[in-house]
Amino acid sequence: MLSETQQRLDAWGHWVRSGGVNLGVKGVSLAVGSSVAMPVCADDDALDVDRAVARLKRRDRLLGQILTMAYLRQYSLSRIARESGVGSRERARYLLGSAEAWIDACLFS
Repeated sequence: MLSETQQRLDAWGHWVRSGGVNLGVKGVSLAVGSSVAMPVCADDDALDVDRAVARLKRRDRLLGQILTMAYLRQYSLSRIARESGVGSRERARYLLGSAEAWIDACLFS
């Protein structure tokens, strides 16, 4: 189930970067000049994820920061570790996993 949450977070990140609500996009969108499929997220689903991320940010600022670095800014684990001040890629991976698990529990409770 966590992989489904990661897919929803990927789609949510794309949704936010694309402007959010009322995009009117259906199906799979392709990057301009590319055949690479971009994740598509229905507004209702994206808003559910967005609310869960907002709750996480209120509960644990660092986990919220790491999650947004990973899914909105699409930073590597090395960059997340450096910019968040957690020290190592392994620690960043652990904290990202914790944030993803928190979102998973929030979405599927």
